[in-house]
Order: sequence, then structure tokens, then C-alpha cells
Amino acid sequence: MPIVYFQMFGRTIPAGRILCRASVLALLIYGVLPQCAVAKLRHHYAAGVYLTDNGQLLRDLAGRTPGTYWIDGYHMTVSRETRICWHDAPLQFGSVLNWAGQPISMLETSSPCKSDPPDVSSKFAWLQYLGTEDFRYFTPLMTVTASRVDVWEVRNSGKVASQPPAKAAWQTLCTSADPHELRYPNEGPIDVVCDAKVNHFIEHVFAALLKPSSITAEAPATGWDLPSFYVVKPFRVSHNYDFEIIDGSRASCGTAGGNCRYTRPRAGSTVREIAYAPDGSVLIPDTVLVRLSNEAELTALLSYSAAATDQDFIGHLFRVQDFKGNVWSLSYKASGRQNSDETGHFISNVNEAQLRLGIRQMYLAGYDIRYAPFVWSVEQGKRIKGSVDEPNKHMPWYATYAFNAIDQLYPNVDYSKLKRGEREYQAFKDELRRVDPAAFTAAAAPGTAAQAAAMPTKPKK
Repeated sequence: MPIVYFQMFGRTIPAGRILCRASVLALLIYGVLPQCAVAKLRHHYAAGVYLTDNGQLLRDLAGRTPGTYWIDGYHMTVSRETRICWHDAPLQFGSVLNWAGQPISMLETSSPCKSDPPDVSSKFAWLQYLGTEDFRYFTPLMTVTASRVDVWEVRNSGKVASQPPAKAAWQTLCTSADPHELRYPNEGPIDVVCDAKVNHFIEHVFAALLKPSSITAEAPATGWDLPSFYVVKPFRVSHNYDFEIIDGSRASCGTAGGNCRYTRPRAGSTVREIAYAPDGSVLIPDTVLVRLSNEAELTALLSYSAAATDQDFIGHLFRVQDFKGNVWSLSYKASGRQNSDETGHFISNVNEAQLRLGIRQMYLAGYDIRYAPFVWSVEQGKRIKGSVDEPNKHMPWYATYAFNAIDQLYPNVDYSKLKRGEREYQAFKDELRRVDPAAFTAAAAPGTAAQAAAMPTKPKK
């Protein structure tokens, strides 16, 4: 077959070469370019649960009012196409994780639901949502479009079942004639710091998180109580899963992505970070308080702790860990599942939600949220490179996530109006030094960085 030639721009070119080049061009236009456009904005599956105390939000959901709401630390869009389902029963949490890393039964968008909302006079409800989260260039935009929202009752007067009702529990222990120690099964005693000024300062900051400041008056006051907390001296743990720590650590997974394990703190280690006990108490080692430089950093840590207790992350974590440890139990055999396959997703969900919710509550309380991204690193005594308000290439994943949350959700914040509380915190540390001078030596032990070198005293304006 003779070769066909075309004359183009004064040159003789074989027709086959022209067809080849045309095919390549078509591939670029119809294949590669659309892929580039898709890479700019992607939609990822989103599923989660959120305990709300916002009565207005529940009334808007009952009225099926379209809008964008603060749900689970996201900007969540509820449209007329969103299916809103009401249940006159509490949401049932279990020990088995579903494929989305949640300790609940997974609902599909088409699952049946009650169409008419019940009485919404109660402020408390669990919201179980399905939808899509927007990403641009693999960066989450912190916006979710809800396809379905299920509203479940909370029948214990707004209290999470695993959270004890004790308020400022340190007072009861510290006024007793018994040794000022906490005791848990199979573990040694934990020494409690019973200085009233130290504990009242922590209580004051916790209380500030429960009500919005005048700077952010658009938010309703929260109905939560103070978590049960204790300032303690560093303590050694004897067994895995007797205590839990949420500090941005990821679950370690096998090469195939399954068989994930999460053990924080490990048996035989000494706890020097904020930890959670099986009764829901927040245990705050005084060495943590030594490493911090201002009240804003403390507020970030306590805000994360409040989110963990309010949303029952700790109760869920203990149940999931207990189940994972009993691989030969009847419930394990009946379920036919291994939590180790979903643990990685579950731990990531908990960490990310704690960051979003903690930063939100910190902002509502009027504190400088730029101290939130690095505070888990500071708590561990790690040296921070760069300014507190500038991302850098050495950041751990959680700092990257937190900086992105601040950038996406709080783009126009006037930081000059937000509190840092440097002088107040230095006065608090003077009191702490008087009570336990050994804490300052332990916090600056070899392998850690002194706080003065870890963070600048003032972020850039």
C-alpha cells in the first residue's frame, strides 16, 4: 500500500505520522487534561458520629433547613437533597469497628428511617452522617456535603455513658486523710499533686473552654461539665491498654495495610503526657505543664482532652482495645472480624476529630489557635523548628493537618484579639516549681528540649 503524504507549512509529512500526532493530542485533551482537572478537586467518602449540644442545630435539622453548619469540626452542608433521619432510640456503640473505622453499625444512604422528627426540646443528640469531603491536590478543605444525617437520642441527660459525673474530682481526693493516690486494677499507685493553686488554675482554663468569649459571641454556650481531671506525677504502667493516650501517634500497620496495632502507652513505659483512665478521668502529669510556655498552649491540650471526653473518644477507644485484646472470645468468633484491620482508620479518625474540635473550642474561648498545631510535640518535649504560625517541612502529620484546618476554617482571624496568657502562665509555673521542683528537672531530661528553645515567646502578627 503506497504511503500517503500531506503538504503542511511547506513540508511533506507522511499521513501516518500526522495521525499518530493527532492521536497523542487527543489523548492529552481527553485523557490527561481531565485527570489534571480532577486532581484539583476530589471528593472523598466521609462518615462519622458527633455528639451535639446545639439545640438550634437540632431544630434546623428538624425543619430540614438547608445551610452550612458546624458539625464534627467541619463546615457541613445540608441541602434539600440531604436525607435526614430521626430515631427515638439511642445510638448503639460497640466493640467492633465497621469498615469506615467507626464502632457503630454502618448505615447506607438508602437505609430506612423515620421521616417525622420527634420532640427536639432536648439539646443533646448523636448525629451520624454520611457524605463527601472535598479535597484539592490531596489537601482536605474541611468541608463536607452531607448525603444523610441520622439523629439519635441521648437518654442520659446529655451525659456520655462512660463519662463519670464527678466534677473537679481532685478536690475530693485531696481533702481526704487517705494517701493522695489514684489506684486502678493491676497498676501501681499514681501520686496526685494536691496543691490548690495548681489545680484551680487548670480548672479555670477548663472552665474557660465551656463558654464562648465576647470575641466569638456567635457561638452558643456549651452544656458540658468539667471533665474529671487530676494533676499527677509521671507514673509507670504495667500493662498495655490499662490507660490510653491520644497524641497524634498513628497505628502501626502491616505492609498490606491490615493488622494495625495501637498501644499508647506501652507496658513498662513512664507516662509523661496527658493520659486517660478507664473511668474517664484525665490524668495530667506535671511535667507536661513544665514544658508549656503560655496559657494558649495549655488551652490547646485541655481543649483536646475536653473533646476526647465530650465525644466519648476514650470510651470508644477502651472498648475497641479491649475487644482487640480478646481474639479468642466468643464475641470475636461470632463477629468474624478483626479490629486490627480497621484500627488504623479508627485512630486516624479520632486524632483528626480531636484536632478539629479542639481548635474550634479553643477559638471560641478566645485563645490564639496558632499554638494548637505544635502543642502535641511541645508536650513530648520535642524541639520545634520555625515560627509557631508558619508551617515547615519538618512538621509531624498532625501539625500539617491542624495548620490546614486553621487555614481553611479560620481564614480571617484577628489574632491580636486572641489571648496567649504568657505572664499568667509564668506565675502558674512559679507555683508549680515550689510544689514539685523535680518536675522541672524531669521535663528537661536528656533527649528532650527545654521549652525556652522549643517555641518562640510570641508568634508573629
